[in-house]
Amino acid sequence: MGTREAATSEIRAGVGWYVHLPFCTTKCGYCDFYSLPTLPHLVDDLVRALAREMDERDPRRPVETIFVGGGTPTVLPAAALEAILRGIGGHTGAVGESTVEANPSSTDELKLELLRRCGVNRVSFGAQSFREEELRILERIHDPVHIFESIAAARRAGFDNINLDLIYGIPGQTLGAWRETLRKAIDVGTEHLSCYALMYEPGTSLTKLRVQGRIAACDENIEADMFEATIDELTGAGFEHYEISNFARPGRRCAANMLYWENREYLGVGPSAVSYLDGLRRKNIADVRRYVDGMLRGTESIVLEEERLDDTRRLGETAIQMLRLTDGIDFRRFASLTGADAAKVFSSKMDYFESLGLARRDARGFRLTRRGLLVSNRVMEEFLGAAVAP
Repeated sequence: MGTREAATSEIRAGVGWYVHLPFCTTKCGYCDFYSLPTLPHLVDDLVRALAREMDERDPRRPVETIFVGGGTPTVLPAAALEAILRGIGGHTGAVGESTVEANPSSTDELKLELLRRCGVNRVSFGAQSFREEELRILERIHDPVHIFESIAAARRAGFDNINLDLIYGIPGQTLGAWRETLRKAIDVGTEHLSCYALMYEPGTSLTKLRVQGRIAACDENIEADMFEATIDELTGAGFEHYEISNFARPGRRCAANMLYWENREYLGVGPSAVSYLDGLRRKNIADVRRYVDGMLRGTESIVLEEERLDDTRRLGETAIQMLRLTDGIDFRRFASLTGADAAKVFSSKMDYFESLGLARRDARGFRLTRRGLLVSNRVMEEFLGAAVAP
């Protein structure tokens, strides 16, 4: 099967849905996602605009996963949140995994019960840390007690699939403090943990504080130690390390993220949402007022940019996304997705990184070693540049 034929086959396959709800209570110091304080006068219009975009852009294909993120979806009034979730369900039907992001400070039992009634079966809490001083640095508005309360409430509402997001490399954080957070996360018994190194993104308040010299970034060697401690602590507790930053109990890998990491197709709805459908990547404008006006009144296009991926770009992006997985590039899976033989396309790069001890190759595939995961960005850059369509 050639590359174009493989892409055509994927067009007929299942897709993911992502819906972006941009409202938050406050903007956290590290966040560069499109979010803003809730604008009550725009909530009803946003609900109608989202419904219209869903109607117009529904690809009429089987839906494998739903992910509702933001922002903080759970800050919306219950009626608005229910209308959005019902609208999604009207297009997608029941799916195997339906996730909504939530913050411990904006989630109560009534909201969680609402999510369950609307078919949501997975909730992802932005915990970030179990230490008050670290939460203050990150400009989070919850405290550790809220995390425990939210998880307990989610269990009472019937959720048996819960993720916690955690951040390491926080200014002033020690390796011991990070291990303490990991152990508390293990003790609360969630099914999935996403552990990310703190990034200083342009325009965020933490980046400004760093530039001003008011905070100091974590030492790179200590951050590397934290990454390795994460693997040791969580795999030792029975979690599967299946992607650079993600750990799951057996059978609890995040299906939505797996779809992205295989460079498969998805519909993105809402302000700033990104889609990848029929080989076309599209991003909506990151402005809720303009998004609403564009969808409801037709004053302007809601599309910020579009890019059609040629065969070479598709090969490279599929390779670097799969390299994020600890399973790496599965040769058979890669061929089914792209129509190309990864072992041939990337032969020289595979030889090179294997010679450095950063990767291993066998008949099944090519994957990064633990040392390789520490420098994964370097490896991915070289694979992206080496892609050549057959």
